[in-house]
Amino acid sequence: MISRVVAPDHPLSAQALRSLRHDLYHLPEYISAESRRTNTTPEAFVIIDGERIFFVPYLLRRCGDILAEEAAAGEAEEAAAGDIADVVSPYGYSGILLSPAALRAPGFPDFALGELTRILKAKGVCSAFFRLHPILNEAFAEIFKPGTFVPNGETVSVDLTLSKSQLWAHTRKGHQSTINKC
Repeated sequence: MISRVVAPDHPLSAQALRSLRHDLYHLPEYISAESRRTNTTPEAFVIIDGERIFFVPYLLRRCGDILAEEAAAGEAEEAAAGDIADVVSPYGYSGILLSPAALRAPGFPDFALGELTRILKAKGVCSAFFRLHPILNEAFAEIFKPGTFVPNGETVSVDLTLSKSQLWAHTRKGHQSTINKC
């Protein structure tokens, strides 16, 4: 089993992405661009255990400059503050990717998330915020332990392969009325 934190352009990331259904938000170029925009460190956590794959990209933000302002008490506190970080998803819906074998393996998703938590704690990460992908992570409430994820808002997706009349037929009457008025 391979379990590592890697740069988005690391061969292990590419290997995982070749085997996983993913979106633009998971691509190394996107994650690197977001890290430059937000002045963060781009990373990804990967577990590969045969056909079972867990992959999540994120941005590491050091909190030392924030905490140093609060702790004007001395160098020791400033050094400790420099070791604290948090983690966020790149803008958009990168979310966690699991291979079909990982989704079917009882306990593997929770094990992988536990490994991610352990690794992040060892790196001095005090909090992590991951936006899940509304399509790729749709069944996560049933896959992970109850309470692992907190819903926060809704996302609407539209099947753009449908014809104009089919799209209109799938639009709620109240929305059709509002659109017509506009």
